[in-house]
Amino acid sequence: MWVIAYEQNQLVSRHVGTLPVLLTCPHGGTAQPPGVPERTGSSPGCPPLKKAADTFTRQITTAVAQLILETLGEAPYVVIADFHRKYIDANRSAACAFDVEAAAPFYAEYHQTIRKFIDTIQSDNGARGFLFDIHGTTTIEEDPADVYIGTDNGESVRRLLLDDPLAVFRRRSLRGLLLAAGYVVSPAQPRILETPQVNGGFTTSTYGSSLATGLDAMQIEIAQPIRLDTKRRKAFIEHFGRAVASITARSF
Repeated sequence: MWVIAYEQNQLVSRHVGTLPVLLTCPHGGTAQPPGVPERTGSSPGCPPLKKAADTFTRQITTAVAQLILETLGEAPYVVIADFHRKYIDANRSAACAFDVEAAAPFYAEYHQTIRKFIDTIQSDNGARGFLFDIHGTTTIEEDPADVYIGTDNGESVRRLLLDDPLAVFRRRSLRGLLLAAGYVVSPAQPRILETPQVNGGFTTSTYGSSLATGLDAMQIEIAQPIRLDTKRRKAFIEHFGRAVASITARSF
């Protein structure tokens, strides 16, 4: 069996795929970069400090990539931050991601790799392609769900919505396929604003299709009960991986 191999540099793991799909995972790492202390959140104008890792998102990302390969015979591109979020937050702007200059090369490696992969995808497929930014969240009390799909309220999938305004809500969309598999997915209906704390972050706004140089990008927030339960986590990998494979096969 062909097993996806990952190369690592500057605590960033990556795989060069062939599909017009990029999986990113900014908060699943555990390593401390040399000479980089824990962040203190002292930079003015930055979002509230968060240090906790997104448990099991690295494992989910690599397992989903492998399942896509086994389903379609081609692998997605993958970029994973192996450094812990408490040292560098890869889903923040550089001004808010770290406290000391020693962290800069690791942060730059992560984002330069994403940029390189998107450029390659677009050179092969025009402007088109998907980016799925894999995260974990607690269940949000005011909006309980199993999976939250963040698109900056449509901005990071602007190109997709220009072709079909209901593209993320059709029965055969990513959301629709997850609903069919029994998951509660937020937002529940079109024209409902995404819950602010999971509506997309630096990655989707920087690399989404609101920009000509971006892909149609979704932040995938997986609720903690799914991630922490082995049986439910394995089922989610199967359902999410096959859903991504399905929409990819129909789009390209």
